[in-house]
Amino acid sequence: MKTIGIPEDLHKELIRLKLENGNRNIAEMIKKLVYEHKKRQFLGNSLKFNEMLRKSGKTFDQFLKESRKVREEIADEWFPEE
Repeated sequence: MKTIGIPEDLHKELIRLKLENGNRNIAEMIKKLVYEHKKRQFLGNSLKFNEMLRKSGKTFDQFLKESRKVREEIADEWFPEE
């Protein structure tokens, strides 16, 4: 287990949130916060991606089909046949 240093006011806020949400401990609550942060990032990036697809006039299937060649080139570069 690791220890991190945080300001006293943040510690009090974490304790308050832990009690409000019924978490067993702060670590459980931090895991949930990290999950929510990653989910929010994913959803934001997904919206950006969909907007770019819409602007390009392509469907997701068209995007996958056109990107196949690039994926194959990368795979060949990273995993050359011996």
